Amino acid sequence: MGDIYKTAFEIFKPVIRKYDRLWTPLGTQLKKAHITVAAERWAALCILIGIIAFVVSFVISMISAIAYHFSLLLIILLPFIAIGIGFGAAGFTYAYPALIAGERKKRLENALAFGTLYLAALARAGFPLPQMFRTMSNFKEYGELAKEAEKIATDIRALGLDAPEALTRAINRSPSPAWAELLVGLKTTITVGGDLAKYLDEKATGFVADYKRRLTEYSNFLTMLIEIYITVVIVGAIFFIVITSIMTSIGAVPVGLLKFVNLLIVTVGIPILTAAFILIAKGASPLED
Repeated sequence: MGDIYKTAFEIFKPVIRKYDRLWTPLGTQLKKAHITVAAERWAALCILIGIIAFVVSFVISMISAIAYHFSLLLIILLPFIAIGIGFGAAGFTYAYPALIAGERKKRLENALAFGTLYLAALARAGFPLPQMFRTMSNFKEYGELAKEAEKIATDIRALGLDAPEALTRAINRSPSPAWAELLVGLKTTITVGGDLAKYLDEKATGFVADYKRRLTEYSNFLTMLIEIYITVVIVGAIFFIVITSIMTSIGAVPVGLLKFVNLLIVTVGIPILTAAFILIAKGASPLED
């Protein structure tokens, strides 16, 4: 995969260097997404994928036009459609690190209340800060939080950084403002010699209260989502089938067409809508995946 980044960068280096201001935000998102690729090389990959998507979609569409005898107007539109697909593919590749960073943010904040409680317990037991993060990294139940703790512990142990420097690196790569705020407070507390356990207890109290509020909001959202699902998907499908049956009986619409539409709704429409509702509910969940 590294060869792809290198090849793409060598091909598009003049363009990348000329418009380097466009790739500045990309470097931050790559860091937050834990994607270890330089912003310039990722930008080159975006351009390469966009061009490949354009060429492939254009070739396929032209072959289809010849095989199925598309109209002249549609043939004229095909290059513009291919260009749109190319830009869409490049745009998605550009936005991909931000999507990954957003998912990491969600996972971090979902585990933050419990992780802070655990850090507070370790601080009360007298553990030094490096040992606290090293211990937390062994508990994979904390998910993304354990990975962040492992990176901080590695920076201290393997790179020889002191705790404030390691925390600064973690703050800069954090996709979560709440996690970054906690780390800033930790850095300040150990720098001025404050009470680490007291600080973590206070932060844990706030995070737990926020987590309870999010659970309540999620419960209300699920209730609303279930009502919408029953009304739109279940009742709506039944109502449509009943109406089409009445239309069939009076001969307003061909029977074969209505059978096909009803079959499509039952076998394709309802499963797709159900899957969409499940994804929405899962995406809004404050529970750690």
